[in-house]
Amino acid sequence: MAKRTAIIDIGSNSARMVVFEKSSRYAFHLIKEVKSRIRIGEGAYDKEGYLQLEPMQRGFNALENFVHIIKNLKCNKTLCVATSALRDAPNAHIFIQKIRQDLGLHVRIIDGDKEAYYGALSAINFLKPFEEATTIDIGGGSTELAKIVHGNVIKTISINLGTVRLKELFFDKKASKESIKEYIYSQIQNIPNEFKSNNLIVIGGTLRALSQAIMDKKNYPLKTVHSFEYQLQEHQDFIEKIIHSDVFDLKDFSIRKDRYDTMREGCAIFYETAKFLEASHIITNGTGVREGVFLEDLLRSSNSRFPTNFYPSVRSLSDRFDLEKENSRYISKIALELFDTLHYIHQIDHKYKKELSIACKLHSIGRSLSFYQEHLHSFYFILNNLNYNFSHKEKVLIAILVKYHTKKLPSFEDMLSYDELLPDIQIVNWLSFIISLAKCLNISLAKAKLEMKYENHTLKIKSKESLYISKECIKKLIKPASFAIVIEKED
Repeated sequence: MAKRTAIIDIGSNSARMVVFEKSSRYAFHLIKEVKSRIRIGEGAYDKEGYLQLEPMQRGFNALENFVHIIKNLKCNKTLCVATSALRDAPNAHIFIQKIRQDLGLHVRIIDGDKEAYYGALSAINFLKPFEEATTIDIGGGSTELAKIVHGNVIKTISINLGTVRLKELFFDKKASKESIKEYIYSQIQNIPNEFKSNNLIVIGGTLRALSQAIMDKKNYPLKTVHSFEYQLQEHQDFIEKIIHSDVFDLKDFSIRKDRYDTMREGCAIFYETAKFLEASHIITNGTGVREGVFLEDLLRSSNSRFPTNFYPSVRSLSDRFDLEKENSRYISKIALELFDTLHYIHQIDHKYKKELSIACKLHSIGRSLSFYQEHLHSFYFILNNLNYNFSHKEKVLIAILVKYHTKKLPSFEDMLSYDELLPDIQIVNWLSFIISLAKCLNISLAKAKLEMKYENHTLKIKSKESLYISKECIKKLIKPASFAIVIEKED
């Protein structure tokens, strides 16, 4: 697999490029993202799908710049796909041939089913696990859906319903609300019933912008839209107001200016389709076709799935910023043993062992920036980069545990900003204490073999190694409950 891979997606509305850099076999991070609103499908829907000269020139200009970036970043591999506007255009071959001859860029036109599959592939690999869901990806010329059951894509469909198409055929002509709704329904009624699902995973720029607007409206504590979840019923009035607003009033809904031209159209398609699918729970996927193309290449030898219990964001952060990987893994191991040993007294659900283990593995990544305030550095690294495979609740808990795994337990005031995403404070305090205790037990970096036992309100820890300074460290800890800790050296 190439160390740096550029992925280009030529859509009806925008051309986008991302560049990923690998840090180990399956771990990677984004190093560049750029887009150009080329509107290559502009004018085509009234002219039997034929691409027009001016949009094709805009597309060429953008791709020419993309190629410059690819060369300057010394990318080892470039994968370029095109979707609805080009696959529908009778003259697409003219554009593709010019791009190949003048820029040396090979453009692969993918069909609607493949486009839907790529979006679903990104959801399966980058969102928290779910039993079943339907993905919806609203583009400029088409909308793709995929049904996912137990991590497998079982059905895909593409319908000729997109934001630019709807804009040119209806919104620009100031058509009535009834005619717009009738047209949307005429397209979505072709979606088979098997796509109906309570869980709807939304993909694409318009739906990410909608999620961001909902987050702003409710003063949500995080800024990352990936993995943001909401109930459709709670925000349907807000969505309908966007659909029926004047384009210049979209600023009142916290919509970015570059989304004004197709925001109402995208929301109209989404709202009517969501109702048709009987969806209620919405999950935002910050990734999509580009990431799906990358994953197909990255995971080609592993059935397009990451290995079991592999978290690409965790591994990437560890690869790049953990200066003491072996000690971090040891602390994670000891923390999990402490969790089990002390379960009688803390009674915390075992599901929190995931967050506990990962917090231990990432607790010191901020030290790569500076020893001083390393907890704060680690906190910000995690809050802004631990995105793939985690819900917002899981990510915030991991970040908080890393921030406050010190001698002092986190207080209500410490957690107030993220209160809606965190479990009971007693759970946070116990997990934070367990990390602090595990760190104390390895303060000498000896990675000692330990035997643990809890009985008679006492945690007994035995080791053949001297844990003299560990004892001093433990004495300074504030425990979340009343019990004794005894350290014994084996003969």
